[in-house]
Amino acid sequence: MNQPVKKLSQWLEWLENTRPETDIDLGLERIHKVAESLEVLKPAPFIVTVAGTNGKGSTVALLEAMLLSAGHRVGVFTSPHFLRFNERIRINGEMVADQPLCSAFEQIDQGRGSTGLTYFEFCTLAALICFKEQPLDYVVLEVGLGGRLDATNVVDHDVSVITTIGLDHQDWLGYSLEAIGAEKAGIIRQEKPVVYGALSMPQSIARKGIELEAPLFRRGREFQAVRHDDDWFWSGQTAQGESLELNGLPLPQLELENAATALQVLQFLPDVPDRQSVEQGLVQASLPGRAQKLQWRNASGQLIDVMLDVSHNPQAVEKLAKRLEREPVSGKTHAVLAMCSDKDHVSVIDLLAPWVDGWTATAFDSPRSLSVAVLTKALERTSAEIQTAGSVKDAFISAVDNAVVGDRVLVSGSFMTVADVLAAFEQHGM
Repeated sequence: MNQPVKKLSQWLEWLENTRPETDIDLGLERIHKVAESLEVLKPAPFIVTVAGTNGKGSTVALLEAMLLSAGHRVGVFTSPHFLRFNERIRINGEMVADQPLCSAFEQIDQGRGSTGLTYFEFCTLAALICFKEQPLDYVVLEVGLGGRLDATNVVDHDVSVITTIGLDHQDWLGYSLEAIGAEKAGIIRQEKPVVYGALSMPQSIARKGIELEAPLFRRGREFQAVRHDDDWFWSGQTAQGESLELNGLPLPQLELENAATALQVLQFLPDVPDRQSVEQGLVQASLPGRAQKLQWRNASGQLIDVMLDVSHNPQAVEKLAKRLEREPVSGKTHAVLAMCSDKDHVSVIDLLAPWVDGWTATAFDSPRSLSVAVLTKALERTSAEIQTAGSVKDAFISAVDNAVVGDRVLVSGSFMTVADVLAAFEQHGM
């Protein structure tokens, strides 16, 4: 850069305008070279990397909450963010401040020399610098896209986690579950444990584990979870291969399978949290935009229940539909939907349709957004009433004003859809 940039907003504007997320240059050689020169390849004594199609963020949040409850010092890197870039990097449960981020960006820009870096590579390196400058016990990294060539994979972690494998980002990762699984399996390390959080696993992951002699722990086999009405049961294995059972666990706010996955990951840590810390973390762990429940007053002054969920592919929406079935409302469900044009919007609509009484189709301010016309055409397959709006905020306000006490407004389809509604809540001080 020709001029030093001091404010975070200026750094972010420069990053977004010169190296957008869509301009992904595959390969880890460049970021490894810079990370090595900055000495950030091992930012904490113990590192967990979490990949997968869905459930990454929830698994990271659960791990973070349980580790913090046990008194550990924890750094977390996630993506994308909703309202502030700082959301991507948390240290001991708090978003990193502007000044450490600006300092990190300055170090990266000076240290990279002539080496070009993508937006996400800058973000990843900034997180590693922030972590290295703190006395942390653990770092948990969420993979951005895929695994094998993702910037986070430059770090030599101690436990690999793959939450689920589903069809998403096919242009980048492949058009079959086996191909996508092979990309996610790129995070597996030689002789290091691998925790897989779904019941069905592509063979490509098993083959990679065998090749690297990495012990594999799969939900439904090496560990499992059984949900009861008011609690749940978990069984798994310790790092020494001994069986372990936990009965009567409190139900988490986040998805149960992600909690089960996080519990198995904990068994490989050098200092495994005790049961009290586990229970406290399970209850406290939450994540914006994942079945997040809020309330908004309609035009009549009534408080209307709102659920925000970023689900944007069939696998994630299927889980959302099950939650809607499990948590019925006495009235109607009004859905606000806006999606990216490269997502399977037809399958998403079909999965949600049985639980939606009325739709408001809209679009967010991005060239990636699916047009309202195309979305509306697909919604005509359902029997519910359809309305349209020019923005997500307008669609949300309209849906809330059409609702009465006992109804629910569901906002879904994309991180950007949910971000627009969260911004509205912030603007109104709610």
